[in-house]
Amino acid sequence: MKNIKLLILGSLISTGSIFSSCEKQIFEDPYAQLSPQIAFSTPDRIDKTATGMYDALQNRDFLGGRALIYADIRGIDCGVPTFFGNMSSFNTLLSTDITVRDAFVGAYRTINEANLFIRNIGVYTGVATPENEAKYIAEAKFIRALTYFYLVNFWAQPYQFTADASHLGVPLVLTATDLPFDPSHRVPRNTVKQVYDQIILDLNEALPNLPLASATRNFASVGRATKGGVYALLSRIYLYQGNYQEALKYANELEGLNLYSLNAAPKSTFETSTTKESIFSVAHNGGDNPNTNHALAQHYSPKNRADIQVSSGFVNLMTATDKRRTDLITTVVTPGNNGAPAVTTYWNGKYTTIADWVPVIRYAEVVLNKAEALANLEAGTAVNAEALTLVNNIRHRSDASTNITATTKQQLIDAILLEKRIELAFEGHALFEYLRTKRDIPAHGTVLLQPWGSSYVVFPFPFAEVQQNPNLVQNKDY
Repeated sequence: MKNIKLLILGSLISTGSIFSSCEKQIFEDPYAQLSPQIAFSTPDRIDKTATGMYDALQNRDFLGGRALIYADIRGIDCGVPTFFGNMSSFNTLLSTDITVRDAFVGAYRTINEANLFIRNIGVYTGVATPENEAKYIAEAKFIRALTYFYLVNFWAQPYQFTADASHLGVPLVLTATDLPFDPSHRVPRNTVKQVYDQIILDLNEALPNLPLASATRNFASVGRATKGGVYALLSRIYLYQGNYQEALKYANELEGLNLYSLNAAPKSTFETSTTKESIFSVAHNGGDNPNTNHALAQHYSPKNRADIQVSSGFVNLMTATDKRRTDLITTVVTPGNNGAPAVTTYWNGKYTTIADWVPVIRYAEVVLNKAEALANLEAGTAVNAEALTLVNNIRHRSDASTNITATTKQQLIDAILLEKRIELAFEGHALFEYLRTKRDIPAHGTVLLQPWGSSYVVFPFPFAEVQQNPNLVQNKDY
Protein backbone atom coordinates (compact mmCIF):
# COMPACT_ATOMS: atom_id res chain seq x y z
CA MET A 1 0.00 0.00 0.00
CA LYS A 2 1.15 3.55 -0.67
CA ASN A 3 2.27 5.46 2.39
CA ILE A 4 -0.01 8.46 1.99
CA LYS A 5 0.38 11.55 4.16
CA LEU A 6 -3.16 12.79 4.83
CA LEU A 7 -2.43 16.46 5.49
CA ILE A 8 -4.21 18.28 2.68
CA LEU A 9 -7.15 17.53 0.45
CA GLY A 10 -4.79 17.06 -2.46
CA SER A 11 -3.06 14.24 -0.66
CA LEU A 12 -6.30 12.31 -0.72
CA ILE A 13 -6.40 12.42 -4.51
CA SER A 14 -3.63 9.96 -5.01
CA THR A 15 -2.27 6.45 -5.41
CA GLY A 16 -1.25 4.09 -8.11
CA SER A 17 -3.29 1.35 -6.47
CA ILE A 18 -7.05 1.35 -6.84
CA PHE A 19 -7.76 1.63 -3.11
CA SER A 20 -5.67 3.43 -0.52
CA SER A 21 -7.31 1.61 2.39
CA CYS A 22 -5.75 -1.58 3.76
CA GLU A 23 -9.01 -2.71 5.33
CA LYS A 24 -10.63 -5.90 4.11
CA GLN A 25 -13.53 -5.53 1.71
CA ILE A 26 -17.08 -6.49 2.63
CA PHE A 27 -17.46 -10.22 2.13
CA GLU A 28 -14.70 -10.21 -0.49
CA ASP A 29 -10.95 -10.80 -0.71
CA PRO A 30 -8.85 -7.66 -0.21
CA TYR A 31 -8.11 -5.74 -3.40
CA ALA A 32 -6.41 -2.79 -1.72
CA GLN A 33 -2.98 -3.49 -3.16
CA LEU A 34 -3.93 -4.24 -6.75
CA SER A 35 -2.94 -1.84 -9.50
CA PRO A 36 -5.76 -0.52 -11.70
CA GLN A 37 -4.41 -2.63 -14.58
CA ILE A 38 -5.12 -5.78 -12.55
CA ALA A 39 -8.21 -4.63 -10.65
CA PHE A 40 -9.95 -3.68 -13.91
CA SER A 41 -8.62 -6.54 -16.03
CA THR A 42 -11.67 -8.86 -15.88
CA PRO A 43 -15.41 -8.44 -15.27
CA ASP A 44 -15.14 -10.40 -12.02
CA ARG A 45 -12.31 -8.23 -10.69
CA ILE A 46 -14.19 -5.07 -11.60
CA ASP A 47 -17.22 -6.36 -9.73
CA LYS A 48 -15.11 -7.06 -6.64
CA THR A 49 -13.45 -3.66 -6.95
CA ALA A 50 -16.89 -2.03 -7.08
CA THR A 51 -17.80 -3.91 -3.91
CA GLY A 52 -14.63 -2.48 -2.42
CA MET A 53 -16.08 1.02 -2.64
CA TYR A 54 -18.44 0.00 0.13
CA ASP A 55 -15.41 -1.07 2.14
CA ALA A 56 -14.26 2.54 1.84
CA LEU A 57 -17.72 3.64 3.02
CA GLN A 58 -17.05 1.60 6.17
CA ASN A 59 -14.34 4.08 7.14
CA ARG A 60 -14.11 3.73 10.91
CA ASP A 61 -13.84 7.47 11.50
CA PHE A 62 -16.84 8.41 9.40
CA LEU A 63 -19.73 6.38 8.00
CA GLY A 64 -18.49 3.14 9.51
CA GLY A 65 -20.38 4.40 12.56
CA ARG A 66 -18.66 7.44 14.02
CA ALA A 67 -20.51 9.99 11.86
CA LEU A 68 -23.80 8.87 13.38
CA ILE A 69 -22.33 9.02 16.86
CA TYR A 70 -21.01 12.56 16.40
CA ALA A 71 -24.39 13.83 15.18
CA ASP A 72 -26.11 12.24 18.17
CA ILE A 73 -23.76 13.24 20.99
CA ARG A 74 -24.07 16.86 19.80
CA GLY A 75 -27.81 16.54 20.37
CA ILE A 76 -29.39 16.37 23.83
CA ASP A 77 -30.39 12.72 24.29
CA CYS A 78 -27.00 11.13 24.99
CA GLY A 79 -25.82 12.92 28.07
CA VAL A 80 -22.33 14.38 27.61
CA PRO A 81 -19.91 11.53 26.85
CA THR A 82 -16.22 12.26 27.46
CA PHE A 83 -14.66 9.50 25.35
CA PHE A 84 -14.81 11.68 22.22
CA GLY A 85 -12.91 14.60 23.71
CA ASN A 86 -14.67 17.94 23.31
CA MET A 87 -16.85 16.75 20.43
CA SER A 88 -20.09 17.08 22.43
CA SER A 89 -19.23 20.30 24.28
CA PHE A 90 -19.26 22.74 21.31
CA ASN A 91 -17.48 25.81 22.75
CA THR A 92 -14.32 23.98 23.81
CA LEU A 93 -13.80 22.06 20.55
CA LEU A 94 -10.58 23.13 18.81
CA SER A 95 -9.33 22.89 15.23
CA THR A 96 -6.44 20.77 16.52
CA ASP A 97 -8.83 18.09 17.80
CA ILE A 98 -7.70 14.69 16.54
CA THR A 99 -11.25 13.29 16.38
CA VAL A 100 -12.35 16.09 14.06
CA ARG A 101 -9.25 15.62 11.91
CA ASP A 102 -9.78 11.89 11.57
CA ALA A 103 -13.45 12.34 10.64
CA PHE A 104 -12.58 14.89 7.96
CA VAL A 105 -9.84 12.70 6.50
CA GLY A 106 -12.08 9.63 6.68
CA ALA A 107 -14.85 11.33 4.72
CA TYR A 108 -12.54 12.55 1.94
CA ARG A 109 -10.83 9.18 1.79
CA THR A 110 -14.23 7.62 1.01
CA ILE A 111 -14.92 10.24 -1.65
CA ASN A 112 -11.50 9.64 -3.16
CA GLU A 113 -12.19 5.92 -3.51
CA ALA A 114 -15.37 6.71 -5.45
CA ASN A 115 -13.52 9.21 -7.65
CA LEU A 116 -10.73 6.71 -8.31
CA PHE A 117 -13.23 4.08 -9.35
CA ILE A 118 -15.01 6.44 -11.76
CA ARG A 119 -11.70 7.46 -13.31
CA ASN A 120 -10.33 3.94 -13.67
CA ILE A 121 -13.44 2.31 -15.06
CA GLY A 122 -13.38 5.04 -17.71
CA VAL A 123 -9.81 4.13 -18.59
CA TYR A 124 -10.62 0.41 -18.79
CA THR A 125 -14.03 0.76 -20.40
CA GLY A 126 -15.35 -2.24 -22.28
CA VAL A 127 -14.08 -4.90 -19.89
CA ALA A 128 -17.38 -5.09 -18.03
CA THR A 129 -20.70 -5.01 -19.87
CA PRO A 130 -22.10 -1.52 -20.57
CA GLU A 131 -24.95 -2.26 -18.17
CA ASN A 132 -22.60 -3.19 -15.35
CA GLU A 133 -20.27 -0.26 -16.05
CA ALA A 134 -23.21 2.12 -15.73
CA LYS A 135 -24.33 0.43 -12.52
CA TYR A 136 -20.89 0.60 -10.90
CA ILE A 137 -20.50 4.29 -11.78
CA ALA A 138 -23.96 4.92 -10.34
CA GLU A 139 -22.91 3.22 -7.11
CA ALA A 140 -19.80 5.41 -6.92
CA LYS A 141 -21.92 8.53 -7.34
CA PHE A 142 -24.36 7.38 -4.67
CA ILE A 143 -21.48 6.82 -2.23
CA ARG A 144 -19.99 10.21 -3.06
CA ALA A 145 -23.35 11.98 -2.66
CA LEU A 146 -24.07 10.29 0.67
CA THR A 147 -20.65 11.19 2.06
CA TYR A 148 -20.97 14.82 0.96
CA PHE A 149 -24.36 15.04 2.65
CA TYR A 150 -22.78 14.30 6.03
CA LEU A 151 -19.69 16.40 5.31
CA VAL A 152 -21.60 19.55 4.47
CA ASN A 153 -23.90 19.18 7.46
CA PHE A 154 -21.02 18.72 9.90
CA TRP A 155 -18.66 21.40 8.57
CA ALA A 156 -21.11 24.05 7.36
CA GLN A 157 -24.14 25.88 8.64
CA PRO A 158 -27.47 24.40 7.45
CA TYR A 159 -28.85 25.01 4.00
CA GLN A 160 -31.31 27.69 5.15
CA PHE A 161 -28.67 29.67 7.07
CA THR A 162 -28.71 32.15 4.18
CA ALA A 163 -31.62 32.77 1.83
CA ASP A 164 -29.81 31.32 -1.19
CA ALA A 165 -27.46 28.91 0.64
CA SER A 166 -24.54 31.02 -0.57
CA HIS A 167 -22.57 30.59 2.66
CA LEU A 168 -19.43 28.48 2.58
CA GLY A 169 -19.76 24.70 2.62
CA VAL A 170 -17.01 22.15 2.01
CA PRO A 171 -14.61 21.64 -0.91
CA LEU A 172 -16.03 19.64 -3.81
CA VAL A 173 -13.44 17.14 -5.03
CA LEU A 174 -14.89 15.27 -8.00
CA THR A 175 -11.83 13.89 -9.77
CA ALA A 176 -8.85 11.74 -8.86
CA THR A 177 -5.29 12.23 -10.01
CA ASP A 178 -1.86 10.68 -9.53
CA LEU A 179 -0.30 14.06 -8.65
CA PRO A 180 -1.49 14.61 -5.11
CA PHE A 181 0.72 17.53 -4.14
CA ASP A 182 0.10 19.67 -7.22
CA PRO A 183 -0.77 23.26 -6.17
CA SER A 184 -4.09 22.96 -8.04
CA HIS A 185 -5.28 20.61 -5.33
CA ARG A 186 -5.38 23.32 -2.73
CA VAL A 187 -9.11 23.27 -3.08
CA PRO A 188 -11.28 26.15 -1.80
CA ARG A 189 -14.65 25.70 -0.17
CA ASN A 190 -17.72 25.61 -2.36
CA THR A 191 -20.97 27.16 -1.22
CA VAL A 192 -23.54 25.01 0.54
CA LYS A 193 -25.83 25.39 -2.48
CA GLN A 194 -23.12 24.12 -4.81
CA VAL A 195 -22.53 21.09 -2.59
CA TYR A 196 -26.24 20.28 -2.41
CA ASP A 197 -26.59 20.77 -6.16
CA GLN A 198 -23.77 18.29 -6.72
CA ILE A 199 -25.33 15.77 -4.33
CA ILE A 200 -28.64 16.00 -6.16
CA LEU A 201 -26.90 15.77 -9.55
CA ASP A 202 -24.98 12.66 -8.50
CA LEU A 203 -28.14 11.00 -7.23
CA ASN A 204 -30.18 11.85 -10.32
CA GLU A 205 -27.42 10.59 -12.60
CA ALA A 206 -27.16 7.40 -10.56
CA LEU A 207 -30.88 6.68 -10.43
CA PRO A 208 -31.54 5.19 -13.91
CA ASN A 209 -28.69 2.68 -13.63
CA LEU A 210 -29.34 1.34 -10.15
CA PRO A 211 -31.38 -1.80 -9.49
CA LEU A 212 -34.51 -2.16 -7.42
CA ALA A 213 -34.24 -3.93 -4.09
CA SER A 214 -35.13 -7.60 -4.39
CA ALA A 215 -38.34 -8.89 -2.84
CA THR A 216 -36.22 -11.09 -0.57
CA ARG A 217 -33.77 -8.71 1.06
CA ASN A 218 -30.04 -9.42 1.00
CA PHE A 219 -26.75 -7.54 1.11
CA ALA A 220 -27.20 -6.18 -2.43
CA SER A 221 -30.64 -4.78 -1.56
CA VAL A 222 -29.63 -2.92 1.59
CA GLY A 223 -25.83 -2.73 1.71
CA ARG A 224 -25.50 -1.47 -1.88
CA ALA A 225 -27.15 1.44 -3.66
CA THR A 226 -30.61 0.93 -5.12
CA LYS A 227 -33.29 3.12 -6.68
CA GLY A 228 -35.08 3.08 -3.33
CA GLY A 229 -31.97 4.37 -1.62
CA VAL A 230 -31.81 7.30 -4.04
CA TYR A 231 -35.48 8.19 -3.61
CA ALA A 232 -35.20 8.03 0.18
CA LEU A 233 -32.03 10.13 0.31
CA LEU A 234 -33.47 12.73 -2.07
CA SER A 235 -36.54 13.01 0.15
CA ARG A 236 -34.25 13.76 3.11
CA ILE A 237 -32.11 16.22 1.18
CA TYR A 238 -35.03 18.28 -0.10
CA LEU A 239 -36.48 18.36 3.41
CA TYR A 240 -33.18 19.85 4.61
CA GLN A 241 -33.51 22.49 1.92
CA GLY A 242 -37.04 23.32 3.01
CA ASN A 243 -38.29 22.21 -0.41
CA TYR A 244 -41.32 20.32 0.85
CA GLN A 245 -42.84 19.72 -2.57
CA GLU A 246 -39.78 17.80 -3.76
CA ALA A 247 -39.41 16.01 -0.43
CA LEU A 248 -43.00 14.81 -0.82
CA LYS A 249 -42.41 13.83 -4.45
CA TYR A 250 -39.51 11.51 -3.64
CA ALA A 251 -41.23 10.02 -0.61
CA ASN A 252 -44.10 9.16 -2.95
CA GLU A 253 -41.66 7.74 -5.53
CA LEU A 254 -40.33 5.39 -2.88
CA GLU A 255 -43.83 4.36 -1.82
CA GLY A 256 -44.71 3.74 -5.45
CA LEU A 257 -42.11 0.99 -5.67
CA ASN A 258 -44.23 -1.11 -3.26
CA LEU A 259 -41.03 -2.65 -1.89
CA TYR A 260 -40.80 -1.11 1.58
CA SER A 261 -42.94 -1.28 4.71
CA LEU A 262 -42.73 -0.89 8.46
CA ASN A 263 -41.76 -3.97 10.42
CA ALA A 264 -44.32 -5.21 12.91
CA ALA A 265 -42.08 -4.18 15.80
CA PRO A 266 -39.38 -1.47 15.92
CA LYS A 267 -36.81 -3.89 17.33
CA SER A 268 -36.95 -6.08 14.21
CA THR A 269 -35.08 -3.51 12.15
CA PHE A 270 -32.06 -3.81 14.43
CA GLU A 271 -32.18 -7.56 14.95
CA THR A 272 -31.94 -8.20 11.20
CA SER A 273 -30.39 -5.64 8.87
CA THR A 274 -32.10 -6.88 5.72
CA THR A 275 -35.79 -6.23 6.35
CA LYS A 276 -38.49 -4.53 4.29
CA GLU A 277 -37.96 -1.44 6.46
CA SER A 278 -34.23 -1.24 5.73
CA ILE A 279 -33.44 1.01 2.73
CA PHE A 280 -29.68 1.59 2.96
CA SER A 281 -27.15 0.64 5.62
CA VAL A 282 -23.37 0.48 5.79
CA ALA A 283 -22.88 -3.27 6.04
CA HIS A 284 -20.57 -5.00 8.49
CA ASN A 285 -19.87 -8.55 9.56
CA GLY A 286 -17.89 -10.13 12.38
CA GLY A 287 -14.58 -9.92 10.52
CA ASP A 288 -15.25 -6.77 8.50
CA ASN A 289 -16.27 -3.81 10.66
CA PRO A 290 -14.82 -0.46 11.70
CA ASN A 291 -12.92 -2.33 14.44
CA THR A 292 -13.70 -3.00 18.06
CA ASN A 293 -13.11 0.56 19.20
CA HIS A 294 -15.29 2.27 16.58
CA ALA A 295 -18.34 0.03 16.15
CA LEU A 296 -21.68 1.50 17.23
CA ALA A 297 -22.36 -1.23 19.79
CA GLN A 298 -18.96 -0.75 21.35
CA HIS A 299 -19.95 2.74 22.47
CA TYR A 300 -23.69 2.39 23.03
CA SER A 301 -24.05 -1.02 24.67
CA PRO A 302 -23.60 -1.36 28.46
CA LYS A 303 -22.00 -4.75 27.80
CA ASN A 304 -19.11 -3.20 25.83
CA ARG A 305 -17.21 0.08 26.31
CA ALA A 306 -20.41 1.82 27.41
CA ASP A 307 -19.24 5.33 26.55
CA ILE A 308 -22.64 6.80 25.65
CA GLN A 309 -25.54 6.78 28.09
CA VAL A 310 -29.08 7.74 27.17
CA SER A 311 -30.54 10.66 29.10
CA SER A 312 -33.49 10.06 31.40
CA GLY A 313 -35.17 13.02 29.70
CA PHE A 314 -35.24 11.13 26.43
CA VAL A 315 -36.56 7.96 28.05
CA ASN A 316 -39.36 9.92 29.68
CA LEU A 317 -40.58 11.16 26.29
CA MET A 318 -42.11 7.69 25.87
CA THR A 319 -44.84 5.94 27.81
CA ALA A 320 -43.87 2.96 29.97
CA THR A 321 -45.39 0.59 27.39
CA ASP A 322 -43.88 2.13 24.24
CA LYS A 323 -41.91 -0.65 22.51
CA ARG A 324 -39.12 1.80 21.72
CA ARG A 325 -38.70 2.13 25.48
CA THR A 326 -39.29 -1.48 26.52
CA ASP A 327 -37.37 -3.11 23.64
CA LEU A 328 -34.79 -0.53 22.54
CA ILE A 329 -33.75 1.03 25.84
CA THR A 330 -31.67 -1.02 28.28
CA THR A 331 -32.12 -0.08 31.93
CA VAL A 332 -29.30 -0.88 34.35
CA VAL A 333 -29.77 -0.54 38.11
CA THR A 334 -26.52 -0.50 40.08
CA PRO A 335 -26.74 -0.98 43.87
CA GLY A 336 -25.29 1.87 45.87
CA ASN A 337 -22.23 1.43 48.07
CA ASN A 338 -22.33 1.76 51.87
CA GLY A 339 -26.05 2.34 52.03
CA ALA A 340 -26.18 4.83 49.15
CA PRO A 341 -29.27 4.62 46.93
CA ALA A 342 -29.16 2.54 43.76
CA VAL A 343 -28.23 4.30 40.52
CA THR A 344 -30.35 3.81 37.40
CA THR A 345 -28.77 4.35 34.00
CA TYR A 346 -30.21 3.98 30.50
CA TRP A 347 -28.54 2.68 27.37
CA ASN A 348 -29.37 2.48 23.68
CA GLY A 349 -30.40 -1.08 22.77
CA LYS A 350 -30.40 -0.69 18.97
CA TYR A 351 -26.82 -1.93 18.63
CA THR A 352 -25.53 -4.97 20.48
CA THR A 353 -22.58 -6.42 18.49
CA ILE A 354 -19.68 -5.03 16.48
CA ALA A 355 -21.18 -6.75 13.42
CA ASP A 356 -24.29 -4.53 13.51
CA TRP A 357 -24.89 -2.61 10.31
CA VAL A 358 -25.03 1.19 10.35
CA PRO A 359 -28.64 2.21 9.57
CA VAL A 360 -28.29 5.21 7.27
CA ILE A 361 -31.90 5.44 6.12
CA ARG A 362 -34.98 3.34 6.71
CA TYR A 363 -38.63 3.44 5.74
CA ALA A 364 -39.83 4.91 9.04
CA GLU A 365 -37.82 8.05 8.28
CA VAL A 366 -39.38 8.39 4.84
CA VAL A 367 -42.87 8.08 6.34
CA LEU A 368 -42.04 10.89 8.75
CA ASN A 369 -40.43 12.94 5.98
CA LYS A 370 -43.67 12.67 4.02
CA ALA A 371 -45.72 13.63 7.06
CA GLU A 372 -43.53 16.68 7.68
CA ALA A 373 -43.70 17.75 4.05
CA LEU A 374 -47.49 17.40 3.92
CA ALA A 375 -47.91 19.29 7.19
CA ASN A 376 -45.81 22.20 5.94
CA LEU A 377 -47.52 22.33 2.55
CA GLU A 378 -50.98 22.62 4.09
CA ALA A 379 -52.51 26.05 3.52
CA GLY A 380 -52.92 28.44 6.40
CA THR A 381 -52.98 26.95 9.88
CA ALA A 382 -54.99 23.85 9.01
CA VAL A 383 -54.00 20.34 10.08
CA ASN A 384 -53.19 18.00 7.20
CA ALA A 385 -55.19 14.83 7.84
CA GLU A 386 -52.85 12.54 5.89
CA ALA A 387 -49.81 13.83 7.76
CA LEU A 388 -51.58 13.19 11.08
CA THR A 389 -52.40 9.64 9.99
CA LEU A 390 -48.82 8.96 8.91
CA VAL A 391 -47.25 10.12 12.16
CA ASN A 392 -49.80 8.08 14.10
CA ASN A 393 -48.85 5.03 12.03
CA ILE A 394 -45.34 5.37 13.41
CA ARG A 395 -46.59 5.97 16.96
CA HIS A 396 -49.07 3.08 16.94
CA ARG A 397 -46.44 0.63 15.74
CA SER A 398 -44.71 1.17 19.09
CA ASP A 399 -47.50 2.40 21.34
CA ALA A 400 -51.09 1.60 20.38
CA SER A 401 -52.39 3.21 23.58
CA THR A 402 -51.68 6.82 22.63
CA ASN A 403 -52.79 9.05 19.78
CA ILE A 404 -50.96 12.07 18.46
CA THR A 405 -53.40 14.97 18.16
CA ALA A 406 -53.09 18.48 16.82
CA THR A 407 -55.48 21.38 16.32
CA THR A 408 -53.11 23.64 14.39
CA LYS A 409 -50.53 23.23 11.66
CA GLN A 410 -47.68 24.17 13.98
CA GLN A 411 -48.82 21.70 16.64
CA LEU A 412 -48.73 18.95 14.03
CA ILE A 413 -45.26 19.94 12.80
CA ASP A 414 -43.98 19.97 16.38
CA ALA A 415 -45.52 16.54 17.00
CA ILE A 416 -43.87 15.12 13.88
CA LEU A 417 -40.48 16.49 14.91
CA LEU A 418 -40.90 14.97 18.37
CA GLU A 419 -41.86 11.62 16.89
CA LYS A 420 -38.78 11.78 14.65
CA ARG A 421 -36.64 12.47 17.70
CA ILE A 422 -37.99 9.34 19.40
CA GLU A 423 -38.19 7.01 16.40
CA LEU A 424 -34.81 7.86 14.83
CA ALA A 425 -32.83 8.33 18.04
CA PHE A 426 -29.18 7.25 17.91
CA GLU A 427 -29.24 6.92 14.12
CA GLY A 428 -27.32 10.11 13.36
CA HIS A 429 -30.08 12.72 13.20
CA ALA A 430 -30.04 14.62 16.49
CA LEU A 431 -27.76 17.59 15.70
CA PHE A 432 -28.99 17.91 12.14
CA GLU A 433 -32.65 17.99 13.17
CA TYR A 434 -32.06 21.05 15.34
CA LEU A 435 -30.02 22.86 12.72
CA ARG A 436 -32.23 22.24 9.70
CA THR A 437 -35.36 23.38 11.60
CA LYS A 438 -33.68 26.55 12.91
CA ARG A 439 -33.91 25.56 16.59
CA ASP A 440 -31.48 26.30 19.39
CA ILE A 441 -29.78 23.26 20.91
CA PRO A 442 -30.96 23.33 24.55
CA ALA A 443 -28.54 23.36 27.46
CA HIS A 444 -28.00 19.88 28.84
CA GLY A 445 -25.63 18.45 31.41
CA THR A 446 -22.52 20.62 31.37
CA VAL A 447 -23.23 21.91 27.85
CA LEU A 448 -24.43 25.48 27.40
CA LEU A 449 -27.35 26.37 25.16
CA GLN A 450 -26.19 26.71 21.56
CA PRO A 451 -28.21 29.35 19.72
CA TRP A 452 -29.18 28.57 16.16
CA GLY A 453 -26.49 30.12 13.98
CA SER A 454 -23.79 29.82 16.64
CA SER A 455 -20.32 29.32 15.16
CA TYR A 456 -19.78 26.30 17.37
CA VAL A 457 -22.60 24.11 16.06
CA VAL A 458 -20.36 23.23 13.09
CA PHE A 459 -16.99 21.52 13.19
CA PRO A 460 -13.75 23.42 12.64
CA PHE A 461 -11.66 22.44 9.67
CA PRO A 462 -8.58 20.58 10.92
CA PHE A 463 -5.70 22.91 11.72
CA ALA A 464 -3.26 20.95 9.56
CA GLU A 465 -5.58 21.20 6.55
CA VAL A 466 -5.93 24.96 6.87
CA GLN A 467 -2.17 25.39 7.34
CA GLN A 468 -1.36 23.34 4.26
CA ASN A 469 -4.14 24.78 2.11
CA PRO A 470 -4.37 28.60 2.20
CA ASN A 471 -7.56 28.42 0.09
CA LEU A 472 -9.40 26.50 2.80
CA VAL A 473 -11.16 29.19 4.85
CA GLN A 474 -11.60 28.24 8.49
CA ASN A 475 -15.06 28.35 10.05
CA LYS A 476 -15.87 31.47 12.06
CA ASP A 477 -14.48 31.74 15.61
CA TYR A 478 -12.12 28.75 15.31
